[in-house]
Amino acid sequence: MIESLTAAQARLLELETRHGVHLHAGCALLFDGPAPSLERLTELVRSRLDRAPRYRRKVLASAGALGRPCWIDDPHFDLGFHVRAVALPAPAGETELWRLLASVLSHRLDRGKPLWELWLVGPICGERFALIGKSHATLIDGESNHDLLSVLVDERPAAPESPPASRWNAPPPPSGAQLLLATLAGQARDPLAPLRSLGGGLTRATLGLPGGASAAAGAPRSAVLHAGGGLQRRYASIEVGIGRLRRERERLGGTINDAVLTAVAGALGRYLGSHGEDTRARTLRALVPLADAGSPRLLAAHVPLPVGIDDPRRRHAEISRALDGLAASGRARGARDLVGLAGFAPPTLLGQAAALAAGERRFDLVVTNVPGPSGERYLLGRPLRAIHAAAPLAPGQALAVSVASLRGRLRFGLLADDALGDLDALAGMLEESLAELRKGAGGRRARAGH
Repeated sequence: MIESLTAAQARLLELETRHGVHLHAGCALLFDGPAPSLERLTELVRSRLDRAPRYRRKVLASAGALGRPCWIDDPHFDLGFHVRAVALPAPAGETELWRLLASVLSHRLDRGKPLWELWLVGPICGERFALIGKSHATLIDGESNHDLLSVLVDERPAAPESPPASRWNAPPPPSGAQLLLATLAGQARDPLAPLRSLGGGLTRATLGLPGGASAAAGAPRSAVLHAGGGLQRRYASIEVGIGRLRRERERLGGTINDAVLTAVAGALGRYLGSHGEDTRARTLRALVPLADAGSPRLLAAHVPLPVGIDDPRRRHAEISRALDGLAASGRARGARDLVGLAGFAPPTLLGQAAALAAGERRFDLVVTNVPGPSGERYLLGRPLRAIHAAAPLAPGQALAVSVASLRGRLRFGLLADDALGDLDALAGMLEESLAELRKGAGGRRARAGH
């Protein structure tokens, strides 16, 4: 099968090459129980690849100036290249898992093969193991193409028996004439695609501080948060109970996600100040993916983060009013919440967030929410216990924050360029900001109607 890349997908690959960045998303899923064998995991992947057919396809560059690259079935597809196992030195904990995740995300995917990897890691924390999934943002469009992790996990411990994987034989590589016909067919279906900016049908909205244009629009860029450009990555994660943030919500009003953004803004204010940046009256701009009304795609909202406000209650009020403004506009479905999809879709959301970020300008960092499944999920009978998510860094960015929820816990995943050598300090400041928010919320009652 020949499938022409969309203009947005082709542009992502072009940006990755031109700017020397990684536009793959990743996450580490932590499971209870002993790790399955690599052979058992490989057979599970093989038996379910028909549900995610693009994971057998690679990108073939166009032979001429007219055409875009195409997805073609990889005639040399070998699961042994994509599904791998690694054992960490004992006693390995989550900190060692995060280091491995950062290392995996520091290496570009091989363009000559399907653009994904799956790593089996164990044991972790004694009787646990992990899966690290890494997929390029072009693989998932959020509509018809499923991500691999979503088809591997099950809703029940006893997974439905997958039929034996049939022998799959890729068709021969297409000829130049076939590639040209596929490109022309794609342009006939969408003749204006070459004229669109990156992101195709992705929607954008810019939020300003109440009363006028965003104060972040004309502010000087943070030298620290725009120090990206290398390929090496660092990763850190902290967690907090959702119940604790719910209590802050009851006191301050708004939503849990208002509290999340308030805590992130407080941590960034401390962190930039520790690096000598003047944060007085300073507002950063966060790109926050939201669900677009009437569409399965995402809306890129530029949310102001008033890092110069020390009082967490005032900082929360500014962010909450900005999100209220988007909700009142009717452009976003559930605009008071960060984006969420039904089912299990971390790689899908991270990939779409990457596409949005790569096509945007004038923002300081991405904050993406990755809601976990509403119920239990299992891999070969082993229950899922934690999701550590990592949205990729857009060109020129040094930090991305991915917030993943599961089993009553929120985990803040911080992916950074290696230039942020003190990422652990930022993680500690985020913990302090969350604690400060709880204390600052003490005497205030929630607004009616929230």
